[in-house]
Amino acid sequence: MHKILSREVFPDQRLPVAGERLELVADVAPHSHAFFEIAVVLEGRGLHLSAAGELPLERDAVVVLRPGEWHGYAECDGLVLRNAYLGADIFAFLSGALVPGDKAAYPAHPAVQHAMRLLEASVDEPWTLDRLATAVNLAPGYLVRLFGRTAGISPMAYLNRVRAERAAGLLIETDLPIATIGAMVGWHDPSHASRRFHACFGLSPTRYRTTFRP
Repeated sequence: MHKILSREVFPDQRLPVAGERLELVADVAPHSHAFFEIAVVLEGRGLHLSAAGELPLERDAVVVLRPGEWHGYAECDGLVLRNAYLGADIFAFLSGALVPGDKAAYPAHPAVQHAMRLLEASVDEPWTLDRLATAVNLAPGYLVRLFGRTAGISPMAYLNRVRAERAAGLLIETDLPIATIGAMVGWHDPSHASRRFHACFGLSPTRYRTTFRP
């Protein structure tokens, strides 16, 4: 099973919405991601695999997946899908907490992109705001403002989200103890790791593994 990160799907992190048309000519291995996915069957047949079981697919069938869920496709026979991807942050826009027009005035800053890459590449490192700001040659307060304009969240909130994504993948893909997984993503205190994970996915690590593991 592999993990699809939000940055691989949304070309503009300021407005996490994307879509595509997929023609499946072979099985799609189980995978998970940290955003909402809505798939509508345009034509053909297949089998949708998820923690909920196997679901036969045919024209006009709809599959809805929440962040953290794993799924895949099998027995594809001319299966064509129209997919919509919605980042969890989209609900901040819908509620009016964030205004896309306002954020569009601020292009993505190279330092923010650099900071994201650093965090994603070394989630197990003991990152602090000061350390990250130093790494990208910015003042901490300025980095927070730039990050908010680009991603809608703070650098440390982004780090926690990436850590939760990685932990979710390890919970599904491995038999490693939860404490070990927490340490691998930078959460060395088991209680702290459980709280952070629950804040992101609404489930404890144990419940998540039980619920979503194939």
